[in-house]
Amino acid sequence: MIYQYSGVVHIHSFYSDGSADFKGIAKAASKAGAKFILINDHDTLAGLHREGEQYLHGVLVLVGSEVTPKKNHFLCYDINSVPSNKLLPHQYVSQVYEQGGFGFLAHPDHKENPMFPGKMNWEDWDLDNAVGLEIWNYFSQWMASFKNKKGLLKSFLFPKATLSPPRSETLLKWDRLGKQRPVPAIAGVDAHGGRQLSWIPNILSSYKYQFKTFRTHILAKEPLKGIVHRDRHIILSAIKSGRSYLVNHCAGRVEHFQFYLQHLNNQWHMGEEVKQRPNMSLNVILPTKAHMKVIKDGKLLLQRKTNFLRLPNPDPGVYRVEVYKGHVRPRPWIFSNHIYIRN
Repeated sequence: MIYQYSGVVHIHSFYSDGSADFKGIAKAASKAGAKFILINDHDTLAGLHREGEQYLHGVLVLVGSEVTPKKNHFLCYDINSVPSNKLLPHQYVSQVYEQGGFGFLAHPDHKENPMFPGKMNWEDWDLDNAVGLEIWNYFSQWMASFKNKKGLLKSFLFPKATLSPPRSETLLKWDRLGKQRPVPAIAGVDAHGGRQLSWIPNILSSYKYQFKTFRTHILAKEPLKGIVHRDRHIILSAIKSGRSYLVNHCAGRVEHFQFYLQHLNNQWHMGEEVKQRPNMSLNVILPTKAHMKVIKDGKLLLQRKTNFLRLPNPDPGVYRVEVYKGHVRPRPWIFSNHIYIRN
């Protein structure tokens, strides 16, 4: 049996430039329906040392960090210390993995906004470690949604309208890397928290609001039981291996989504590699009928409006699923991690 849990990834607390402590952030996450959150304060583990990883308001709070030089930001987890942001990218990434941690290239194709100059994209893609990618980032998308004051006002008043699919160049790089090795992907919020403007809430920055945008849903073979060290291992191992899928909750909540490879009584799920054999089938089950795309090796293999798909005898390749919801202007809804079928 597979259990699915929804969480929020890439959050900043007041230990760097956020506006709340762990308890306040967990309370917002609980109201938004998340089961876990991953904190990534800039260049510090102060929150881990002062508050620790724990269940708060029924939400498991896990702590990593974000190494933040001027560009080439790196989200890292399961670490004891944060590498210096003065190092070169391959150096601080290597230091994370040398201490048993893992990580993701943060907003790797971030588009610079002329109103707020500053590059936060990734330039050094020649890395030896098995890093993952943050292919969806709410704050990065919002920053790319306007170029002038009029556009800024529109994006401020209607932030949900700024949500779009992950950048095509990011997806293509992800698919190409997947031909070489498994590459886990996450959806990040990059939340910094809300402040009050007189009696008017700053909706754009509210933790609670942002936690209802992009989510990372993990797949687990065992249920979470409220035991911190046990549940921590279940969540982080799923994140690390890509046993997850990404959801735009503004397009609709998802309690259950399936994308798996079947052979007789055996199943392989997102993030897993398997050698091709006869009589396999790729299967997709959606919560409701929607526009589904199956991507193989970075190219569209097929698309149709349905809530179930069975693809018999798939060739070797790197497969993933995109789902869009709506009729007139379909909104991006679900993006799966890859299933890798090898020769």
